[in-house]
Amino acid sequence: MAKLFSIPALILLSAFIGFGGLAREVGLPLEQLMIMVPLVWALPSHLLLIGGIVTGLPWPFIALTVMLAAIRMMPMVMALVPEIRAPGTKRWHLFAVSNMVAITPWVHTLSAAPDIPKRGRLPYFMGFAATMMCATTTVSALVHQLAATFPPVLMAGLYFLTPIYFAMATWKTTRVLAEKLALGLGFALGPLFAMVFPQANILLAGFLGGAIAYGIHRWQKSPAA
Repeated sequence: MAKLFSIPALILLSAFIGFGGLAREVGLPLEQLMIMVPLVWALPSHLLLIGGIVTGLPWPFIALTVMLAAIRMMPMVMALVPEIRAPGTKRWHLFAVSNMVAITPWVHTLSAAPDIPKRGRLPYFMGFAATMMCATTTVSALVHQLAATFPPVLMAGLYFLTPIYFAMATWKTTRVLAEKLALGLGFALGPLFAMVFPQANILLAGFLGGAIAYGIHRWQKSPAA
């Protein structure tokens, strides 16, 4: 229960304060907001969805954009499933919780998994993620109604907490040198690519940094090394 009041959980709630204000600014109705938060769940996908609506992008393209943004969750799901699967776990249970994967419940579950019996890990993840979904939906809805009273600078600052937390939490989950190299190279190469390919700097930095880290990892594992 204490995890629900941890700093990462509070940061996530703070980020959804900013999102609730943004949704109000672009004219998103309250009922749509309350459906969208738990259904889409990931904050970057929420922003892409709202951006597509505001710019008048056709719905098939908006759906494709959100889907492509969600692909980044696939490695997280692949890392989580072996940790929460127990003997007798039904496959549809794992499919049902796959939409709950986000950085905060993912990090907490992986960190706590060694101290939780195998059969208790899936309920732990489901309970934590479902509670965070309800909390973020409630916070977003409240701010949607009260956003006019908040300074714009405060809203922007609260939203900016999300990428900072995401980077710190991802670093916390790294276990081998290759993972640390991939993150470090990604951070270093991002600003460099931004000066040359600003539209694709994150993609290029992530791909090149990951490829270099993977190459070094394979070299370390080779008999010659």
